[in-house]
Amino acid sequence: MRTILFLFCLLPVLAKAQTTGTEIVKDPRIDLLIKKQSELNKKVYLDNNRTTQGFRILVVNTSDRKVAMDTKSSLMREYPAHKTYLIYQSPYFKIQIGNFLSREDAEGLRKKISKKYTTGVIIIPSLVEVKPEEDIQLN
Repeated sequence: MRTILFLFCLLPVLAKAQTTGTEIVKDPRIDLLIKKQSELNKKVYLDNNRTTQGFRILVVNTSDRKVAMDTKSSLMREYPAHKTYLIYQSPYFKIQIGNFLSREDAEGLRKKISKKYTTGVIIIPSLVEVKPEEDIQLN
């Protein structure tokens, strides 16, 4: 019991002795590592696809897989700048194209596609992929 009492009395003296006259020196390489990690985090963020609410164009809604695959191939050849999707919701295959943030953006492509596919080409709300821009400021 005496030793415990003695340690409690001596503890404040030891704690004070440890903090007086100490100087913390930071290694300059730590700043380089922090900068490198920040650059890597920004690159990973910009490389990842993000999703948001937007619009796609529904071109074909069919139960025939061959028709769906042919339509997808045709759209990929004719509109390589737009991503084409094959979505299966039993028993239908749906072919969708594009990632548009507004209905007005999708309307121009819908008019072009409607010339070839005359029935059922509509704009539908959907989750769309968005690529973050390079000029985004990351904190």
